[in-house]
Amino acid sequence: MKIKPIAGAVVFAAGLFTSTGLLAEQWKYSLGTDISSGDYGNSQETEIVSTPFTVSYSPNTSWTFKASLPWTQIEGPGGVVPGGDGGFVVGPGNGNGQGNGNNPGSEPDTVITSESGIGDLWLTGTYSLEPVVQRYFVDLSAKYKVPVADEAKGLGTGEADFTLQTEVFTVVDNFTPFVTLAKKFKGDLPEVELRNVWYASVGSGYRLDEVSSIGASLDYQQAAVAGNDPQTEIFGYYSHKLSAQWSGMLYGYIGLADGSPDQGVGIQVNYRPAN
Repeated sequence: MKIKPIAGAVVFAAGLFTSTGLLAEQWKYSLGTDISSGDYGNSQETEIVSTPFTVSYSPNTSWTFKASLPWTQIEGPGGVVPGGDGGFVVGPGNGNGQGNGNNPGSEPDTVITSESGIGDLWLTGTYSLEPVVQRYFVDLSAKYKVPVADEAKGLGTGEADFTLQTEVFTVVDNFTPFVTLAKKFKGDLPEVELRNVWYASVGSGYRLDEVSSIGASLDYQQAAVAGNDPQTEIFGYYSHKLSAQWSGMLYGYIGLADGSPDQGVGIQVNYRPAN
Protein backbone atom coordinates (compact mmCIF):
# COMPACT_ATOMS: atom_id res chain seq x y z
CA MET A 1 0.00 0.00 0.00
CA LYS A 2 1.45 3.32 -1.05
CA ILE A 3 -0.69 5.87 0.79
CA LYS A 4 2.33 7.73 2.04
CA PRO A 5 3.00 10.18 4.86
CA ILE A 6 2.21 13.42 3.05
CA ALA A 7 -1.27 13.77 4.54
CA GLY A 8 -0.61 17.16 6.09
CA ALA A 9 0.82 18.69 2.95
CA VAL A 10 -1.87 17.20 0.69
CA VAL A 11 -4.70 18.39 2.92
CA PHE A 12 -3.21 21.85 3.23
CA ALA A 13 -2.59 22.23 -0.50
CA ALA A 14 -6.10 21.03 -1.32
CA GLY A 15 -7.63 23.78 0.78
CA LEU A 16 -9.08 21.39 3.36
CA PHE A 17 -6.85 22.96 6.00
CA THR A 18 -6.68 26.60 7.07
CA SER A 19 -4.12 28.60 8.99
CA THR A 20 -6.20 28.21 12.12
CA GLY A 21 -6.19 24.38 11.86
CA LEU A 22 -8.90 21.80 11.76
CA LEU A 23 -12.15 22.15 13.63
CA ALA A 24 -12.10 20.59 17.08
CA GLU A 25 -13.27 17.01 17.51
CA GLN A 26 -13.50 15.81 13.94
CA TRP A 27 -13.83 12.35 12.41
CA LYS A 28 -12.70 11.27 8.94
CA TYR A 29 -13.28 8.00 7.07
CA SER A 30 -11.16 6.96 4.10
CA LEU A 31 -11.34 4.12 1.61
CA GLY A 32 -8.74 3.54 -1.07
CA THR A 33 -7.23 1.06 -3.48
CA ASP A 34 -3.56 0.75 -4.41
CA ILE A 35 -2.35 -1.41 -7.31
CA SER A 36 1.35 -2.01 -7.92
CA SER A 37 3.53 -4.39 -9.92
CA GLY A 38 7.24 -5.01 -10.37
CA ASP A 39 9.86 -7.71 -10.69
CA TYR A 40 11.91 -6.50 -7.67
CA GLY A 41 15.01 -7.90 -9.35
CA ASN A 42 13.40 -11.31 -10.01
CA SER A 43 12.52 -12.91 -13.32
CA GLN A 44 8.78 -12.80 -12.54
CA GLU A 45 6.59 -9.91 -11.50
CA THR A 46 4.81 -9.48 -8.19
CA GLU A 47 1.42 -7.75 -8.23
CA ILE A 48 -0.09 -6.29 -5.05
CA VAL A 49 -3.60 -4.89 -4.62
CA SER A 50 -4.38 -3.27 -1.27
CA THR A 51 -7.74 -1.79 -0.22
CA PRO A 52 -7.37 -0.02 3.13
CA PHE A 53 -10.14 1.40 5.28
CA THR A 54 -8.97 4.15 7.63
CA VAL A 55 -10.69 5.88 10.52
CA SER A 56 -9.21 9.16 11.75
CA TYR A 57 -10.17 11.10 14.87
CA SER A 58 -8.96 14.59 15.84
CA PRO A 59 -10.10 15.54 19.36
CA ASN A 60 -8.58 19.01 18.93
CA THR A 61 -6.29 20.98 16.62
CA SER A 62 -3.12 19.33 17.97
CA TRP A 63 -3.82 15.59 17.99
CA THR A 64 -4.91 13.12 15.31
CA PHE A 65 -5.33 9.37 15.81
CA LYS A 66 -5.73 6.88 12.97
CA ALA A 67 -6.45 3.18 12.54
CA SER A 68 -5.99 1.59 9.11
CA LEU A 69 -6.76 -2.00 8.08
CA PRO A 70 -6.40 -3.20 4.47
CA TRP A 71 -7.64 -6.15 2.48
CA THR A 72 -4.58 -7.32 0.54
CA GLN A 73 -4.05 -9.50 -2.52
CA ILE A 74 -0.57 -10.53 -3.69
CA GLU A 75 0.49 -12.65 -6.65
CA GLY A 76 4.08 -13.50 -7.47
CA PRO A 77 7.07 -15.77 -6.86
CA GLY A 78 7.45 -14.74 -3.20
CA GLY A 79 10.09 -12.70 -1.44
CA VAL A 80 8.03 -9.47 -1.28
CA VAL A 81 6.05 -8.55 1.83
CA PRO A 82 3.27 -5.93 1.40
CA GLY A 83 2.67 -3.43 4.15
CA GLY A 84 0.64 -0.37 5.14
CA ASP A 85 3.83 1.50 5.96
CA GLY A 86 5.46 0.46 2.70
CA GLY A 87 6.19 -3.09 1.54
CA PHE A 88 9.72 -4.42 1.24
CA VAL A 89 11.80 -7.21 -0.29
CA VAL A 90 12.96 -10.00 2.03
CA GLY A 91 14.67 -12.12 -0.63
CA PRO A 92 14.39 -13.55 -4.13
CA GLY A 93 11.50 -15.80 -5.06
CA ASN A 94 12.78 -19.37 -5.25
CA GLY A 95 9.84 -21.38 -6.45
CA ASN A 96 8.05 -21.99 -3.16
CA GLY A 97 6.01 -18.81 -3.18
CA GLN A 98 7.53 -17.52 0.10
CA GLY A 99 11.00 -16.44 -1.01
CA ASN A 100 12.83 -18.62 1.51
CA GLY A 101 13.59 -21.72 -0.55
CA ASN A 102 17.19 -22.54 -1.41
CA ASN A 103 18.48 -25.40 -3.55
CA PRO A 104 22.22 -24.95 -4.17
CA GLY A 105 23.52 -26.20 -7.47
CA SER A 106 20.22 -26.06 -9.31
CA GLU A 107 17.75 -23.59 -10.70
CA PRO A 108 14.30 -24.34 -9.20
CA ASP A 109 11.21 -23.70 -11.26
CA THR A 110 9.53 -20.43 -10.41
CA VAL A 111 6.14 -21.05 -8.83
CA ILE A 112 3.66 -18.17 -8.92
CA THR A 113 1.31 -18.12 -5.95
CA SER A 114 -1.73 -15.95 -5.26
CA GLU A 115 -2.91 -15.10 -1.76
CA SER A 116 -5.40 -12.68 -0.23
CA GLY A 117 -6.66 -11.70 3.19
CA ILE A 118 -6.62 -9.04 5.88
CA GLY A 119 -3.40 -7.08 6.11
CA ASP A 120 -1.73 -5.67 9.19
CA LEU A 121 -3.50 -3.11 11.38
CA TRP A 122 -1.65 0.21 11.66
CA LEU A 123 -2.30 2.60 14.56
CA THR A 124 -0.98 6.15 14.28
CA GLY A 125 -0.85 9.12 16.62
CA THR A 126 0.17 12.54 15.28
CA TYR A 127 0.89 15.71 17.24
CA SER A 128 0.89 18.98 15.28
CA LEU A 129 3.08 21.67 16.79
CA GLU A 130 1.92 25.27 16.89
CA PRO A 131 2.58 26.91 13.50
CA VAL A 132 5.63 29.14 13.40
CA VAL A 133 4.58 32.62 12.15
CA GLN A 134 1.56 30.88 10.61
CA ARG A 135 3.74 29.55 7.80
CA TYR A 136 5.81 26.63 9.05
CA PHE A 137 4.14 23.44 10.24
CA VAL A 138 5.61 20.40 12.00
CA ASP A 139 3.84 17.06 12.55
CA LEU A 140 5.33 14.42 14.86
CA SER A 141 3.95 10.91 14.43
CA ALA A 142 4.33 7.49 16.01
CA LYS A 143 3.01 4.40 14.21
CA TYR A 144 2.55 0.87 15.52
CA LYS A 145 1.83 -2.21 13.43
CA VAL A 146 -0.42 -4.83 14.99
CA PRO A 147 0.62 -8.02 13.13
CA VAL A 148 -2.76 -9.50 12.25
CA ALA A 149 -1.90 -10.41 8.62
CA ASP A 150 -1.36 -14.10 7.85
CA GLU A 151 2.41 -14.57 7.64
CA ALA A 152 1.99 -18.08 6.19
CA LYS A 153 0.33 -16.49 3.15
CA GLY A 154 3.09 -13.89 2.82
CA LEU A 155 0.70 -11.03 3.70
CA GLY A 156 2.83 -9.86 6.63
CA THR A 157 5.82 -10.67 8.79
CA GLY A 158 3.89 -11.76 11.88
CA GLU A 159 6.00 -9.33 13.93
CA ALA A 160 5.17 -5.93 15.41
CA ASP A 161 6.84 -2.85 13.87
CA PHE A 162 6.82 0.78 14.86
CA THR A 163 7.80 4.04 13.19
CA LEU A 164 8.80 7.49 14.43
CA GLN A 165 8.24 10.26 11.89
CA THR A 166 8.67 14.01 11.47
CA GLU A 167 7.05 16.00 8.68
CA VAL A 168 7.77 19.68 8.03
CA PHE A 169 5.90 21.76 5.47
CA THR A 170 5.24 25.39 4.68
CA VAL A 171 3.38 27.61 2.21
CA VAL A 172 5.06 29.68 -0.51
CA ASP A 173 2.36 31.32 -2.63
CA ASN A 174 0.48 28.32 -4.10
CA PHE A 175 3.26 25.84 -3.34
CA THR A 176 3.40 23.60 -0.28
CA PRO A 177 6.94 22.18 -0.05
CA PHE A 178 7.43 19.42 2.50
CA VAL A 179 10.13 17.16 3.91
CA THR A 180 9.45 13.88 5.74
CA LEU A 181 11.97 11.89 7.75
CA ALA A 182 11.15 8.62 9.52
CA LYS A 183 12.89 5.78 11.32
CA LYS A 184 11.22 2.38 10.96
CA PHE A 185 11.90 -0.31 13.54
CA LYS A 186 11.13 -3.81 12.22
CA GLY A 187 10.67 -7.11 14.03
CA ASP A 188 12.88 -9.93 12.75
CA LEU A 189 11.61 -12.88 10.76
CA PRO A 190 12.49 -16.44 11.84
CA GLU A 191 14.92 -16.92 8.91
CA VAL A 192 15.70 -13.33 7.94
CA GLU A 193 17.18 -10.54 10.05
CA LEU A 194 15.42 -7.27 9.23
CA ARG A 195 17.25 -3.99 9.72
CA ASN A 196 15.79 -0.82 11.16
CA VAL A 197 15.62 1.59 8.22
CA TRP A 198 15.46 5.29 7.45
CA TYR A 199 12.79 6.75 5.19
CA ALA A 200 12.97 10.21 3.60
CA SER A 201 10.68 12.12 1.25
CA VAL A 202 10.96 15.59 -0.28
CA GLY A 203 8.45 17.26 -2.57
CA SER A 204 5.80 19.88 -2.95
CA GLY A 205 2.09 20.34 -3.49
CA TYR A 206 0.73 23.05 -5.77
CA ARG A 207 -2.69 24.59 -5.22
CA LEU A 208 -4.55 24.90 -8.52
CA ASP A 209 -7.61 26.61 -7.03
CA GLU A 210 -9.76 26.55 -3.91
CA VAL A 211 -10.64 22.87 -4.29
CA SER A 212 -7.85 21.22 -6.30
CA SER A 213 -4.13 20.59 -5.99
CA ILE A 214 -1.36 18.53 -7.54
CA GLY A 215 1.98 17.46 -6.16
CA ALA A 216 5.04 15.27 -6.48
CA SER A 217 7.79 13.86 -4.32
CA LEU A 218 10.96 11.80 -4.39
CA ASP A 219 10.94 9.01 -1.79
CA TYR A 220 13.81 6.91 -0.46
CA GLN A 221 13.94 4.03 2.02
CA GLN A 222 16.85 1.85 3.05
CA ALA A 223 16.64 -1.87 2.32
CA ALA A 224 15.29 -3.89 5.23
CA VAL A 225 17.56 -6.83 4.35
CA ALA A 226 21.31 -6.40 4.04
CA GLY A 227 22.48 -6.69 0.44
CA ASN A 228 19.12 -5.79 -1.12
CA ASP A 229 18.45 -2.64 -3.10
CA PRO A 230 16.81 0.34 -1.36
CA GLN A 231 13.40 1.69 -2.34
CA THR A 232 13.51 4.82 -4.50
CA GLU A 233 10.35 6.17 -6.11
CA ILE A 234 8.83 9.22 -7.79
CA PHE A 235 5.30 9.89 -6.56
CA GLY A 236 2.64 12.22 -7.99
CA TYR A 237 -0.95 13.02 -6.99
CA TYR A 238 -4.06 15.03 -7.79
CA SER A 239 -6.35 16.00 -4.91
CA HIS A 240 -9.86 17.45 -5.21
CA LYS A 241 -12.38 18.67 -2.66
CA LEU A 242 -15.76 17.44 -3.90
CA SER A 243 -17.87 19.10 -1.20
CA ALA A 244 -17.69 20.20 2.42
CA GLN A 245 -17.71 16.52 3.47
CA TRP A 246 -16.17 14.65 0.53
CA SER A 247 -12.72 14.75 -1.05
CA GLY A 248 -10.67 12.45 -3.24
CA MET A 249 -7.13 11.81 -4.41
CA LEU A 250 -5.65 10.05 -7.44
CA TYR A 251 -1.97 9.17 -7.45
CA GLY A 252 0.71 7.20 -9.25
CA TYR A 253 4.34 6.29 -8.70
CA ILE A 254 7.33 4.89 -10.57
CA GLY A 255 10.09 2.83 -9.01
CA LEU A 256 13.72 3.76 -9.67
CA ALA A 257 15.35 0.76 -7.92
CA ASP A 258 14.83 -2.99 -7.65
CA GLY A 259 13.64 -2.55 -4.06
CA SER A 260 10.55 -0.72 -5.37
CA PRO A 261 7.65 -1.78 -7.59
CA ASP A 262 8.11 -0.75 -11.21
CA GLN A 263 4.86 1.23 -11.16
CA GLY A 264 1.70 1.75 -9.17
CA VAL A 265 -1.54 3.71 -9.13
CA GLY A 266 -4.13 4.40 -6.48
CA ILE A 267 -7.27 6.24 -5.44
CA GLN A 268 -8.52 7.43 -2.06
CA VAL A 269 -11.92 8.82 -1.09
CA ASN A 270 -12.39 10.72 2.18
CA TYR A 271 -15.54 11.61 4.10
CA ARG A 272 -15.79 14.07 7.01
CA PRO A 273 -19.17 14.13 8.77
CA ALA A 274 -20.67 17.57 9.22
CA ASN A 275 -20.19 19.01 12.70
